[in-house]
Amino acid sequence: MAIISDFQEEEQTTKQSPSSSQPKPKSIPFTSTFDPSNPAAFLEKVFDFIANESDFFEKESAEKVILNGARAVRVKKAKAVAAEKAKIAAEAKAKAEKAAAAEKKDKGVEAKEDGKKEGAAPNKGNGMDLELYSWTQSLQELNVNVPVPNGTKSKLVICEIKKNHLKVGLKGQPPIIDGDLYKSIKPDECYWSIEYYFHSFNQA
Repeated sequence: MAIISDFQEEEQTTKQSPSSSQPKPKSIPFTSTFDPSNPAAFLEKVFDFIANESDFFEKESAEKVILNGARAVRVKKAKAVAAEKAKIAAEAKAKAEKAAAAEKKDKGVEAKEDGKKEGAAPNKGNGMDLELYSWTQSLQELNVNVPVPNGTKSKLVICEIKKNHLKVGLKGQPPIIDGDLYKSIKPDECYWSIEYYFHSFNQA
C-alpha cells in the first residue's frame, strides 16, 4: 500500500509540474520624454512601441479600445473640471454670505417692527423716536425707553443686556428689541428699571 501511495503522489506531482513551469510573460521597459505642447508625438511613440512588442494592432478591436479609452479619459477630465468650478463657486458664495452677515452686524440694534425710515431726523436726545421704542445718547451713555402697559410688573419684563446684544420684551410676546449692538458695551455698568408716571388733576 505504501508503494502505490508513493507512486500516486509522484504521478500527481508530475502532472502539476508543467503548469507551474510555464514561462511568465516578460516585462519590457518603455522610456520616452513627454512634451506637454506636443502630446501627439508621445502617443505616436507609445503606439509604435505597442506595435513592435505585441500583436495588439493586428486585432480588429484595437481601434475601438483606443477610442473608448480616450473617451473615458475625456469624461473623467470634464468631471474633475466641473468639480473644481463647483468648489470655487461654493467658496465664493460662503465668502459673500460671511461678508453680508458682518455688514448686517455692524448696522447696530435692529428692531423687528421699528417702523424706522431712512433719512429720519434724530430727536432732541440725539437718538431716534421709533414706533415701539425710542432712544437717546450722549458721549457717556445710551438710554433706551420702551413703553409698557400700565401695571406691568418687573417679573414680566425680559431684559437681556450682553456685550454685543440687547433683547427687551414682555414674557409670552415677541421681543420688542432683539439685535446686535453697534459697538461693545460693559454689561456690568448697565441697568434697567420701570418708571411710572402719575398725572395730577386740579379739582374745580
